[in-house]
Amino acid sequence: MKIIYFGQFNNPFSDTTEKHIKKAFEMFGHQVIPIDENHFHEERNRVLEEIYYENADLFFFHKGGWRHKVTPEQLVEFLTYVTVPKVFWWFDKISDKTVEQLPDGRRILRSDWMDLVLRYVDYGFVTDETFVRRRKYKNLYVLRQGIGDEFVNYKGQFRPEFAKDITFLGRVYGVRGEWVADLKREFGDKFEVFNNVFGRNLKDCLKSCKITLSPLYPANEFYWSSRFYQMVGNGGFLIHPRLEGLKEEGWVDGKHYVGYRTYPEMYEKIKYYLKHEKEREEIRKGGYEFCIKNFKYSDRVKELLEKINL
Repeated sequence: MKIIYFGQFNNPFSDTTEKHIKKAFEMFGHQVIPIDENHFHEERNRVLEEIYYENADLFFFHKGGWRHKVTPEQLVEFLTYVTVPKVFWWFDKISDKTVEQLPDGRRILRSDWMDLVLRYVDYGFVTDETFVRRRKYKNLYVLRQGIGDEFVNYKGQFRPEFAKDITFLGRVYGVRGEWVADLKREFGDKFEVFNNVFGRNLKDCLKSCKITLSPLYPANEFYWSSRFYQMVGNGGFLIHPRLEGLKEEGWVDGKHYVGYRTYPEMYEKIKYYLKHEKEREEIRKGGYEFCIKNFKYSDRVKELLEKINL
């Protein structure tokens, strides 16, 4: 199968999930033609030529380039010319209150984007099960993220620059700022924030630190970000909000990760597991093995292909 893949392939501040998904498609024997969102207007005729004259079988995208000068109206106008199955996979939390600014300066709700674009595609997949449960679209399904297949067997190396007791990996913005400040006041130099750590560096970081954390926001009972898979599936010991959806997916609190409901509980868990290395390492190993067995991007892509019957 030939897949036209419209995504963000050259983001230096991201793990570049598109590259993991592209590799997963190729692992199943499919040809993938990547089209970068930054060049949509220059490449749209090429995409249509691939569809009309070069026997492309699928048009696959994520957000349709709305942060790269592609408005939702331009996207759906383009989709009306696409004559092969059209599928998107949206990663972020969706709500009736979350607003995004478009390239032309307008502001749009993520839920409004869904209302519009779902009329023009065959299948939509999102990681936010809460949204799917509430809105009941006929062509919208839950498909969460995972970890890349590329470095699954690399266990990481100890590096002193990452050797901290407690870490948070990611950007600090909004309510995270207060959360990080509180952790710094409580734990001082034992706590450190690392940003833009990917690939082998991420494995090394998680090998070298004792505990990594995930905040309550933006998770809810049936939404969590790819951070969960990135941390656990790359060998980290993760303290993360305890969610019903994680339980339904097979994750066991105390076996694969350590869960909490409130920040006081999170602090208690941090202090306990800093003192209990053997338990910590057993959970780290259990989570890693469970994740790489079940939640690689090749597993997710297989599920997607089975759903769309291609």
